[in-house]
Amino acid sequence: MYNLLISTGVASVAFLLGLAGGQWYYGFAPALIVFPIVYFLLARRTGKQVEAIMAKAMSELQTQRMDAAKETMRSALGLGRWQFLVGQQIYAQMGALEYVQRKPKAARDLLEKAWSRNWQAQAMLAVLDAKKGDHPAGIKRLGKARLFARKEPVFWGILTWLHLRNKDPDMAMSTVKEGIDVTDGAKPLKELDTAIANDRVKRFKWDKVFGQSWYQFFPEQMPMQRMQAAANKGRKTFPQPRGGRGR
Repeated sequence: MYNLLISTGVASVAFLLGLAGGQWYYGFAPALIVFPIVYFLLARRTGKQVEAIMAKAMSELQTQRMDAAKETMRSALGLGRWQFLVGQQIYAQMGALEYVQRKPKAARDLLEKAWSRNWQAQAMLAVLDAKKGDHPAGIKRLGKARLFARKEPVFWGILTWLHLRNKDPDMAMSTVKEGIDVTDGAKPLKELDTAIANDRVKRFKWDKVFGQSWYQFFPEQMPMQRMQAAANKGRKTFPQPRGGRGR
């Protein structure tokens, strides 16, 4: 928001300087030129600040310092006063971290503050709705994100999963077929379509078919061996300081 106000202020000064030349339109062109330039530069500065903070948080995550990563992410919330949507993006990241740690209440509180067009955040909330038994709420929530995730096979997989959990195989079949159409025949959706058509959903391996992206929304399904491998990889890439203490 501050970036917009500053840009507007600078453009107003440019307009007034031009107006001093005798005609109002003398200031119009300078204002139109100055505003987008100043706004772009300020927005880029804020973006780089956010990137630096999130890079630090990722480094802390990869060394298993979860609390430090959360605090680092939280420190970026102040930048939301400077640029639109920054706060919503940070809340989405923080909520996703709580989500993969399987802390549903904390995750929901944060994800609810994410941008409504962030389909990953909406999908996590939809799964949380379903796990509480409110499948219709999850379906409605995820349905609103359809426009922003229509090319993502895993989106259609989750939406189909919700319909199946809601005991509505007809809607599940319709959903997966729509997903196949808009994703140009994504292989995971074709396999899911075959499983539904042949009444083999109970034996369908969702994580195996959709791959790593499935675990983002269903972390409890990640095999223990893979979780340990990911943790070991993070420790090798970002070794702990001497003494094993975080910064």
